[in-house]
Amino acid sequence: MKQHAYNDVLTGLSNRRFFVESLEERVARCRRYGDNCAVLFLDVDKLKTINDEHGHAAGDALLVRLAEMLKTYTRTTDVVARIGGDEFGLLLDHLNADQVVDKIHFLIEQFGLEKLVHEGKILPLAASIGYCFVGPQDTTEGLMSRADASMYRAKGKSE
Repeated sequence: MKQHAYNDVLTGLSNRRFFVESLEERVARCRRYGDNCAVLFLDVDKLKTINDEHGHAAGDALLVRLAEMLKTYTRTTDVVARIGGDEFGLLLDHLNADQVVDKIHFLIEQFGLEKLVHEGKILPLAASIGYCFVGPQDTTEGLMSRADASMYRAKGKSE
């Protein structure tokens, strides 16, 4: 039963509840030990258009494929979660800012190379990603708000 409480049914990833609890643990660890952790928010670009033009099954297929790619391109110690309809959250420990930016660029590049075919049509896979780092005075809510704002700034640049 606990498994279902923390998993997203569609993608098989962790869900928002698990993400928030994991972030709370990381905030406490960062305060206590001075560790670092990056909080990434990812938003799938043009999912509504894909759903409208190709149907929700196509949008779901895209979300599932993106989830698979995120799991493939992250470490087993990283947290990867679907936190909303077309939004994903990642918690990446022990990376500096340059490494996080490199990871973001790598993910965006991999998404762009992906050719997802659904019912004979190629669906574009693109995402906007924002991030922030856990600081000594941060709260879970504040971090999620900052990562979300960073993601929307990135989304504004990509459109």
